[in-house]
Amino acid sequence: MQYRSYNNGGNYFYLGILIFFMFGGFKVLFLFLPLLFSLAPIFLLFFVGSKVLKTIFSNSSIHKSIHNASQERVHYVELMIHLMAHAIKADGVVDTREIQTLYTFFQSRLQFNSNQLRWVQDLIQYSLRKNYPLEVILQTMNQEFKNHEKQLCIELLIAVVMADEKLHNNEKALLDMVATDLNIDKDFYNQLKSKYIKTSQSAYDILGISANASNEKIKKAYKNLCKQYHPDKVQHLGDEFKNFADEKIKEINKAYDSIMQKTKA
Repeated sequence: MQYRSYNNGGNYFYLGILIFFMFGGFKVLFLFLPLLFSLAPIFLLFFVGSKVLKTIFSNSSIHKSIHNASQERVHYVELMIHLMAHAIKADGVVDTREIQTLYTFFQSRLQFNSNQLRWVQDLIQYSLRKNYPLEVILQTMNQEFKNHEKQLCIELLIAVVMADEKLHNNEKALLDMVATDLNIDKDFYNQLKSKYIKTSQSAYDILGISANASNEKIKKAYKNLCKQYHPDKVQHLGDEFKNFADEKIKEINKAYDSIMQKTKA
């Protein structure tokens, strides 16, 4: 929350300008006016130069952060963010909470460094402006990536659209279309929806099962999730994605152990 500021710095500035003009400031202004006009091009060049240098610095740091990464990893992150941009705009409003959810995923879950996060931030803004055709994004993902990589995308997609705690009709239609076009397993997709499209997340939600599920269904859901989130499947995308998968496996194991303890009690 941004609170109202009562700092008088701006008021003192305006008071100084008023006193300046009251005591002959106009004469001084006219004397220095030619000088101001002669210096204007210098100030303009300085302003433009600082902007260019800032852009050069930003691009250099981004280039450095992705230079040693595999092309597959770079493409994966770019396509993922282009897809998320469609989700963010699906309800007709660019909600900062949805953008923050996407940014936090790379910051907290994947633990990207500052240069990598600068790259992510630039990609988010670029994707929101560019608006690449969704069909092209999905077609490219199907051509370049495997099921477990696409499953990670659909999970993040659901998390982003639910950041405002509302699922609009356009967002639901987008999710269903993306899941269909990416050939996401229906059971897995339903598990994700039951996990995110609820106000509270229990151990059952994490496994995507109901509270009265049989032991057979519990074990089946657990095994499927362990296969889908196995760290070896995303190791080629870099340590950040592998660490994310490790955390998911821990979460799944914790949920499974919690449920099995209840069934034994």
